[in-house]
Amino acid sequence: MKRNFLQPMLILATFGAGVLPAHAVSLVSHRAVYDISLVEVADAASISDVSGRMVFELTGSKCDGYAVQYRFVTRLGEKDGTSAVTDFRVTTFEEADGSSFSFASSNFVNNNKVDEVRGVANRENDEIEVGLTIPETENLSFPGSAVFPSQQFEKLITAAIGGEKIVQHLVFDGSEKGKEIFDATSLIGPLGHLNDAEKSDLLLSIDEVAGSDFWPVTISYFDQGDTGELLPNYVTSFDMHDNGISRNIKMDYGDMVLKADLTQLDVLEADICN
Repeated sequence: MKRNFLQPMLILATFGAGVLPAHAVSLVSHRAVYDISLVEVADAASISDVSGRMVFELTGSKCDGYAVQYRFVTRLGEKDGTSAVTDFRVTTFEEADGSSFSFASSNFVNNNKVDEVRGVANRENDEIEVGLTIPETENLSFPGSAVFPSQQFEKLITAAIGGEKIVQHLVFDGSEKGKEIFDATSLIGPLGHLNDAEKSDLLLSIDEVAGSDFWPVTISYFDQGDTGELLPNYVTSFDMHDNGISRNIKMDYGDMVLKADLTQLDVLEADICN
């Protein structure tokens, strides 16, 4: 089971670029903070406890593209009494027309950098050409039918507005060192609205949350092209608001399930499309 902390970030924190659908999705620039905790762990796993914080910031517009700053810090407690602090940082930018996606990530364990990836994916003709510069120069090609993460999220919101329940995408998100793409199957639940009791909560009373529609969504990621009876590499579920804000997040890595509770939300000044 791959434990990839990049996929949940990219799905939940890079929204809405790409060629706009008939009903253009309007997304809000915002900074969201989530507290991380352990929900479930397999008996065979060495992990006994997980705590931490996830922060991401989305800025930009559907005209100029979207930039994301993301950080995911966790303390992993082991059954033998030891622990480690992981610090995963990501920066991405996706052009508004879906033509290009740049990504940079670094991973620290106990303040020591253990991994770094940088690259750019460009959509050219019928292929996506990826140029990696760190950890080493490498060029790769993927099918042009693949979508970048903000395109994927835009398509999910559009599908939800249109009443679709199952959506499938081939996704390139820069994870797995920028060398893989994934088959993603998304299940979209019924339209939801906050009730009056929920709206009385200080955080949920923010207009961009209280006044927006949302849908429960579950996305399962599989290695591209795998056949037969398969288990996903990773599953994430969350409430997806129609303006790009997400909450009630769960991340299932197979041997453990984490949840991310929204604890702070700052709506940022929006870029104006000219």
